[in-house]
Amino acid sequence: MQSTSAAKNLIINNEINIDESKKHLTNLHENSQGYITVASKNPSYSQWHYKKDDLLDRTEDIINDINAYVSQNTFYKPQRRIENIKELRAVYIDIDCYNSKYTKEAVQYFLENDLYGHKIPRPNYLIDSGRGLYYVILIKPVPSMAMPLWYAVQRYLYNILKPFGADANALDPTRVLRIVGTLNSKSGTCVEVLDEYDYEYSLREIQEGFLPEIAEKKKSKGRPKKMVSLFTEYSLYYSRIMDITKVCELRDYDVEGHREVILFLYRYFSACFTEDTEEALSRALELNAMFRKPLPENEVIRDTKSATRAYENKLYKYTNARLIQILDIDATEQRSLTSIIGTKEKYRRNNERRTPRNEKGLTKKQQETEDLKAKIIELKNKDKSIREIAEILGVSKSRVGRLVKI
Repeated sequence: MQSTSAAKNLIINNEINIDESKKHLTNLHENSQGYITVASKNPSYSQWHYKKDDLLDRTEDIINDINAYVSQNTFYKPQRRIENIKELRAVYIDIDCYNSKYTKEAVQYFLENDLYGHKIPRPNYLIDSGRGLYYVILIKPVPSMAMPLWYAVQRYLYNILKPFGADANALDPTRVLRIVGTLNSKSGTCVEVLDEYDYEYSLREIQEGFLPEIAEKKKSKGRPKKMVSLFTEYSLYYSRIMDITKVCELRDYDVEGHREVILFLYRYFSACFTEDTEEALSRALELNAMFRKPLPENEVIRDTKSATRAYENKLYKYTNARLIQILDIDATEQRSLTSIIGTKEKYRRNNERRTPRNEKGLTKKQQETEDLKAKIIELKNKDKSIREIAEILGVSKSRVGRLVKI
């Protein structure tokens, strides 16, 4: 293996790598609206956040670093967290061939001859990451609300590619992958594109082509298929994560008295959603750091450790009523949440959906009453009597009298 300094000189002197990096980053984040995370591990881990134009302007500086990475998706703000996802722009699998019995060349052969078009879509990029492969599909950007479907597709691709060394711990939407044209210090080689496919997929197109049972779940009777059940679980776990974060935001992160239970639940639901206990702990520590009064890090690790056991043993099935109780979520807060809501809030939302309202928040009947009242006031200002107003508008005198008093 080449030394770090020698390898770095190789990158700096190789102009074609800069061009390939720019092309890769442009294709990956063309028209991106959010923040893009760039990371480096040389030797310690550091990360930065850029908007697209700034990222492309700094490409040459970025690839002068060894082990440079970029997020595949974007964020609302410069924090690489699940709840900050703005655009889902790619689905991807990190294939660690060295953890399987196959070489990179063998995996590429099986992908191209046995799997593409039959089991999985042909990717936009098949990348030699140094010691393994990246399978990357670029999709039309979708908002974070599509996360459960996005993750169901991720899990499907992982299950297909698992025999070839697919990494179960690299499925989260905040993942960073190596940038084409940069150096992998472990292998001493440049990250390069092995196969490129110029086509823009949609997430729904992939689902309809390879996971049609998800779309059919409402029509089918009997026990749902495994992937449908997983999709439903992903939806719930993601909603729980977002709601717990929202509660913290609504309280301006002043959550003293609830810190331990919030962090436990956040770590638990994050583990359930990502199926990565280390990532769940890391996210819980980041959330703790955002509190007005954070807990000591060792306390967070110790006091939420049972969340991992609960996830591994599927110990808890928290009801909405239980979550509302232990987090002391009031009716006003529930209006801002997605899934942690009580019966009254559920009925309120159902009534809103059943009763269409205009931009003023009024039902058709309420708007008609407001319009009638405005006409009555206009006629009254013209010195018309209640009897005359009733005759002109074709309504009863008693109704005119009631609206005049309102």
